[in-house]
Amino acid sequence: MFRRILAFAGALLVGFHVWLFAGQALDGQLADVALLTRWAAAGGLALGLLVLRSRGASLFRGRQAVAIWLLAALLHAPAVAERVGGSPAPPVAEIVATIAPLTVAGALAIGLLLLLAVLFRSRRSPAPWPSAAAGPAIAHARFAPARIAFAPRPPPAA
Repeated sequence: MFRRILAFAGALLVGFHVWLFAGQALDGQLADVALLTRWAAAGGLALGLLVLRSRGASLFRGRQAVAIWLLAALLHAPAVAERVGGSPAPPVAEIVATIAPLTVAGALAIGLLLLLAVLFRSRRSPAPWPSAAAGPAIAHARFAPARIAFAPRPPPAA
């Protein structure tokens, strides 16, 4: 039932965009290079979603899906600004110039937090290293394959 509702909503969304594209094509608005570029980018994003679906990946979870949806939101930002503000939409370059530093700052903050978490974890539980005084067999056991280092029973007698 839920899949049918989602499929119907997706079909409505695709139908709306086909209607919008046809209306802009009939009005001659596609002579504007910026608008034509946005439609080409939208086609690329739709192709990206189709590739994700053909791979069997989720369309709503995962890095690639999130990247596609963020690019779609960025693509729709000028149209939304034009409808809401009544003023002409800012160029996409200005939107990217505004969002890019925030994204970089957020990525750096997350990276710093992950680095601190790794450092804090490694200080709480350091990995023990065998000492040389324990003998070469114990020092070598750390680097031996797991099947040799752990034997649940002795080998069969011949």
